[in-house]
Amino acid sequence: MRKSTLAAGAVLIAVASFALGAETRKSMVKSYATLADTILGAKRTEEHIVRAILDDHARGAQAAFDAGKWEDAAAEMALFANEGDNQIGGIRKRLLEGGHHHNAEGEAKGIFEEGFVVVTKDQKTKALAASADLLHATDDAGRKAAWAAFAAVSEPIQKAQ
Repeated sequence: MRKSTLAAGAVLIAVASFALGAETRKSMVKSYATLADTILGAKRTEEHIVRAILDDHARGAQAAFDAGKWEDAAAEMALFANEGDNQIGGIRKRLLEGGHHHNAEGEAKGIFEEGFVVVTKDQKTKALAASADLLHATDDAGRKAAWAAFAAVSEPIQKAQ
């Protein structure tokens, strides 16, 4: 009986507080709202940065391909597939260790590799295969086919910006 009396008292106090206009101070609400904006903005900013990295590697791959520098083009294609180089991977690892998973739901479903922001597992596999195909191509037809396979992955990602 004592527990039910305490519960009833707590409900009565909550109802009375609401009725009397008791509320969290506006400065606390504004501060919390600003924190939410910052957290959500950081996620959007991370995506913009990763998309800029991808754009840079796609442009580098295109320039190297156009210049006939097949190894350089293949390297840029692989960097695109991996959302950057080892330095970027280190930052991604640091974010993961801090508990930040940009695509946690997609990771759980097997769509994204841990920490990846834009490039899905399937897109990564296809872009890496195109990179390897370019390295192993012995003629222009093979090179063009490898580039077309890469473009089929990279262009939709770039257009999604």
